[in-house]
Amino acid sequence: MDDPDYTVDTPLQIAQILRDLDHGLTLVSVRLEEHGPLYTSALIRLDPDARRLYLDQLQPPSLHRRIRPGQSLRVFATLRGVAVRFTTQVLQIVSESPGDLYECPYPAELQYLQRRETFRVHIPLSVRPTLQIQGEMHEEPLEVPVVDLSAEGMCLELPEEALHEVPFGARLDFSNLLLPDVPERVSGALKLANTRPSPRDGHVYAGCSIIEMSARLERALNVALLHYQREERRRKMD
Repeated sequence: MDDPDYTVDTPLQIAQILRDLDHGLTLVSVRLEEHGPLYTSALIRLDPDARRLYLDQLQPPSLHRRIRPGQSLRVFATLRGVAVRFTTQVLQIVSESPGDLYECPYPAELQYLQRRETFRVHIPLSVRPTLQIQGEMHEEPLEVPVVDLSAEGMCLELPEEALHEVPFGARLDFSNLLLPDVPERVSGALKLANTRPSPRDGHVYAGCSIIEMSARLERALNVALLHYQREERRRKMD
């Protein structure tokens, strides 16, 4: 499959994926405009007979007051480490305790990044984000670029001396990572998996797997991966 976004457009498959997502207050990200900021919501419940889904109201209240029936919602979620995205619209606002819900129809189609081998993107040099990384062997955190990214790991470019005597499997904590389309910086922990030479003298590429994955970090990674994949397809079309 050339396109890493697997589009699902059959009602039965869409219903199944939504059922898989519906496991009690599933956190999702919502965008009101195509390139606007992301806001946090939650999938509260499904009505499979009516093919309706119910999303929690957006915060702050000033944002919620903007929502009217007919408002388009671009929803980003994660399912077993892969990204799911779809567009729906608000049919009506339902008042329930403790707050309002947005009643929306099941989407006509959704994009599902199904295969892990397609879920890794190389980040062009000019737009590589940086993070601060620190291990037990480092007195001060190092600011290093992210070379590629996947749902479960990343490749970093580090000075050779930074990995001197660092064994494979060592823990590396990272922070201050700002990813595209993600409003807040994220942090987490990595495990050094492998190294290989970098084109830059005195540097190496360090392949790392993410450990202790948080829901916040998982959402941020998947949103960023969708961004990078869209940009890669756009470059190929130019």
